[in-house]
Amino acid sequence: MNTPSNPDARRIDRNLGKILALRFLGDFLPIAPVLILYYTANGLNSTQIFTVQALFHLAVLLFEVPSGYLADVVGRKRTLVLGALFFPLGLAVYAAGRSFAAFVLAEFLLAVSVSMRSGCDSALIFDSLKQLGRETEYKRYEGRGALLGRIGTAVSSVAGGLLAAAFLRLPFLVNIASALFVLPLSLSLGEPDRERRRSPNPALDILRICRHCLRDAHIRPVVLLCGLIMASNLTALWAYFLLYRDLGIRIGWFGILFAVFQLAGAGGSALSHAVSERVGGRAVLATALLSPPILILIGLLPRLWLLPLVPVNAFLWNLAYPVLLERLNRAVGSDVRATVLSLASMAGSVMFIAISPLFGFIVDTASLSAAFVALGGLFLVAGALLVAAISRHWQDGRGEGAAGPIRV
Repeated sequence: MNTPSNPDARRIDRNLGKILALRFLGDFLPIAPVLILYYTANGLNSTQIFTVQALFHLAVLLFEVPSGYLADVVGRKRTLVLGALFFPLGLAVYAAGRSFAAFVLAEFLLAVSVSMRSGCDSALIFDSLKQLGRETEYKRYEGRGALLGRIGTAVSSVAGGLLAAAFLRLPFLVNIASALFVLPLSLSLGEPDRERRRSPNPALDILRICRHCLRDAHIRPVVLLCGLIMASNLTALWAYFLLYRDLGIRIGWFGILFAVFQLAGAGGSALSHAVSERVGGRAVLATALLSPPILILIGLLPRLWLLPLVPVNAFLWNLAYPVLLERLNRAVGSDVRATVLSLASMAGSVMFIAISPLFGFIVDTASLSAAFVALGGLFLVAGALLVAAISRHWQDGRGEGAAGPIRV
């Protein structure tokens, strides 16, 4: 594609490449494949492990929508810069920590960073493309961003497993070094032209936006399905490491298996735009319902030969998610876009807070297999209802074939 000749347009065009780089660095997490073992090596049980992660999402929940609103009021760039400051700080606390309380503090700091980035980077992509007159390319760039994020996680996962085999805290030290590059990249972003949110009472304004979205029959099921997919798959993501442990897989393979998982997710993200253009977004969305039967099958038959189904789940999740994000972007104006996208992420945090400790409790009191079956059953029933609700309003709602965005 030709580079714009206008200086302002060139500055905004460069945002696209920089956001892709931020996605790579933000998801470059060599700590991820060894985190469960790091917890257990420091004396945490399954309930504590999932509680730490649930508290992370509780912190994200507290900051998610306010940070999105902050991005709508003060700008996407400033919010991303703020998030970049907390990223290495949280990792440093993790590297030095040796207790449940230390890990909770580390996750709190990381939650601030994640909430500042969540929704804000997607809104920046859409607003930049809109200023360039190319908003129809959003799914392509969202897919590319997810692709690079998954590649970053995959590459770092292989490295994390190998580093942990030498010294369990080494992945955390490497992750701190990579996180330090996020700040200068965030500072170099350009702020696209857009309508800014103005309100004399931000707290009431946030509540009004959330209330509107949760009452709107076109937006509510999209927000809830985003949350359900995120919560179910994040719970399963951590549970897979317990599965690997129970199957007797060595730690050196954890990073490789996690890398395969992330690359499969990257493939789903990369193909989302092309597949939805070919068969339609509604058909792509329905593929998300193939994920829960896989979780149930893994629970009923926890065998090595079923492990290829784990990356299949990642592929299905990432194939459907950009379609949901595009519908939300098209459903609202630029003055509330980051807030609404953050609301979708908040829904994921709320559901994860409810699901993950219960999953850990079932593991401790019954079995990992029973927990997988319960998770898959919940995902199947709730997901089917939400997909049906979205499909009922597919053509008459804002989004594909829609009349235009709402104003909140």
